[in-house]
Amino acid sequence: MSLGTTPETEDLYSSSARLCDDALADNSIFKLLYRFGDEIFPDEFFSDLYDNLGRASIPPRILATVMVLQRLHGLSDREAANAFTFDMRYKYACGGLGYEYPGFVHTVLVDFRSRLAGSDSPTRIFDAVLEVVSRAKLVKETRVLDSTPLYDAVATMDTVTLLRRGIRGVYEESVSKESAYKGVVSQLIEVDRHLPSAKPIINWDDPKERDDLINSIAKDASVILDYFESRPTHSELGAALVFLSAIMGQDIEVSADRYVISKHVAKDRIISSVDKDARHGRKSSKSRFDGYKA
Repeated sequence: MSLGTTPETEDLYSSSARLCDDALADNSIFKLLYRFGDEIFPDEFFSDLYDNLGRASIPPRILATVMVLQRLHGLSDREAANAFTFDMRYKYACGGLGYEYPGFVHTVLVDFRSRLAGSDSPTRIFDAVLEVVSRAKLVKETRVLDSTPLYDAVATMDTVTLLRRGIRGVYEESVSKESAYKGVVSQLIEVDRHLPSAKPIINWDDPKERDDLINSIAKDASVILDYFESRPTHSELGAALVFLSAIMGQDIEVSADRYVISKHVAKDRIISSVDKDARHGRKSSKSRFDGYKA
């Protein structure tokens, strides 16, 4: 498919500009794209997406303009293609095209987007619009992340579980084939009480029993971290120690010579030993979730 080009002259009798120029406000996005479209999206700007032979494509300026309006108005590909066909403002924004300028099927947008994604400059439409509106001092260059929540598939773990998983991970790597520390962890602490996956059997409604449990587990973790602090380790054992250290740093503090759960939630708190990249997130000030943001 070869590069199609946008008509350079307007049809005096059917130009959409005759209808839209006076009817639209000067700050209209349609008028902005009409006036500066040749500068923002010249067809040659997309020449690398097409071959020299074959039937002519839908002019890239038209497609790029429609894609900008599509994003602005929240339209699907099919709705955007229909808007170009039936909404005179779209044809006006694409260069003052005539009333009868033919439309296109929505899959043309899919193909064009695919060509862009596979090119050396996939964000060129965004960059071109940003450059123009920045020069016009309409916006500052700020990229906004989509805040759509992606819920994690694993259970969020409490501090007791995270610490015991961390201790267990160090122990397992310390007895691996690559380790020079076989039996060391068992000599430092009573490691057997951390190996079962079930939670310790205590009265969880009793604050003193909970506090004593936290203190004892954190003490074991601290002993392990102190021992390995200045000793060389293989990569897997090192990673296990980093994880245990991170849990201690985010969830535990010292109060009156005892280890207690921190009163504050640490920024970027690790919430699972299974998915160490998942985090606490917020959809709003009142709505929270665990996982990722898109």
